[in-house]
Amino acid sequence: MKPLRRMDLQAKVSLVLAAVIIPTFLIVTIAQNKLTQPLLEEEIRQIGINAARTLGAEIVSSRLISLPQPGPAIETRMQDILYSQPNIVRIDVLVRDSLTGIVKNIASNIDDESSPPSQVWTVAESVTSEFKIDESSGRFWEIMVPIEQKSRDPHGPKRILGSVHLEISMGFINRLIDALWRTTAAAAFFSVIVLIVVLSYFLRKTIANDRLLRLAETQNIQLTEKLHDVHRQLLNTEKLAVMGQLTASFAHEIGTPLNAIGGHLQLLRDEVGTRNTGAVDRLEVINGQVTKIEKIVKNFLQSTAKPASQTQLVDLNLIADKTLGIVRPRSESLGIEIKRDLDRGMGPVRAVPLEIEQILLNLVNNSLDSLSSKRDQKEKTRLMLEISSKMESFEGKHWAEITVYDTGEGISKEHLKNVLKPFFTTKRPGEGTGLGLTICRDLANKYGGELQIDSKEGAWTRATLKLPYQVKQ
Repeated sequence: MKPLRRMDLQAKVSLVLAAVIIPTFLIVTIAQNKLTQPLLEEEIRQIGINAARTLGAEIVSSRLISLPQPGPAIETRMQDILYSQPNIVRIDVLVRDSLTGIVKNIASNIDDESSPPSQVWTVAESVTSEFKIDESSGRFWEIMVPIEQKSRDPHGPKRILGSVHLEISMGFINRLIDALWRTTAAAAFFSVIVLIVVLSYFLRKTIANDRLLRLAETQNIQLTEKLHDVHRQLLNTEKLAVMGQLTASFAHEIGTPLNAIGGHLQLLRDEVGTRNTGAVDRLEVINGQVTKIEKIVKNFLQSTAKPASQTQLVDLNLIADKTLGIVRPRSESLGIEIKRDLDRGMGPVRAVPLEIEQILLNLVNNSLDSLSSKRDQKEKTRLMLEISSKMESFEGKHWAEITVYDTGEGISKEHLKNVLKPFFTTKRPGEGTGLGLTICRDLANKYGGELQIDSKEGAWTRATLKLPYQVKQ
């Protein structure tokens, strides 16, 4: 105890702070990981199940199993899924021989030599999933989804043609947790250093006599309260910056163009069968969406680059036309009427085209989701999506406005005040991250604009993007 007694007050306070703050950060991080990891694992499982179901549906709709050599055709579909979901490490299509009853692996992205010699395949009657750990592969989900063919009789039983066997890795989750640990450790170290420096400055000024010492104690109490606020802000910032940006935001951005690709692929299958020349145009649209995904990934990896160097003059009307073209297959399949009222004389805005397209695509897809839900409820109202634009001038500033209006479910007053907050969503679990509108708002603010959401529950929703524009000379 003698060395401790010889330490000055500054050193004692520094030691206490280090002993309190570092364990606090560690405890909070461990608790956060315990709560977050199961949610992320379930998200990965759902991604695997959806991918397996998508492949099974394509096999049935295209009658690939009935082909003389179904393997190459099915493996082509597999490559599309593997490209969009890099966490998937293995896909197998299993079919039971009608004569021998033996289950065969007719298509796989893995060479046959890689499977154990004793591997015995079975056909699943329902969706199954099992969490496994392997020395070579690490932690992964093993998923079995039946390939079902509907009976011609609407009330008849479904016929099981085979199963899709899928393995999806948890490596992304592991990297995310490691990043969270590193960020927390760095924040803890930085906080301790800052606190020590700050308190050292105040202690040298206040430890002169008893009166100054009491004053220092009062100031320390106030400072401690401020430090707790800073601590909470750090935790919220870490959650948004690390977990939100590295998971939900990235998945959301990737998911939006993939939805567009899926819609055009569905139309393409129908048109190719009738030798429609429009199939060439649809292929160009699909290629454009794939290029967009690549740009999103590149921008994510180069997030430290200055966005100002990427901006250019952008015509909002052209982006609106492009967005409606992307979602047209989905709107047509839902029977939704689309109207447009665009001011073609509106001046351009200075922005990154991909980011403006991202905003409009998010807003339009949200409207389609609302309209789809209302259609499923079989309400006898006209389902309509309208996109309009106009320009305004106020106090010497010129504004370009583009509005997305729908006659969908609407938003309640209680939820309306929270729709722009991060991680808030009214969608069912697994269908949304709660970051789409937050990202749109932040992008609008980035260019000096704003995003306004207005709605009437059960009737309509109107989203208005307002950006400063360049006056045409």
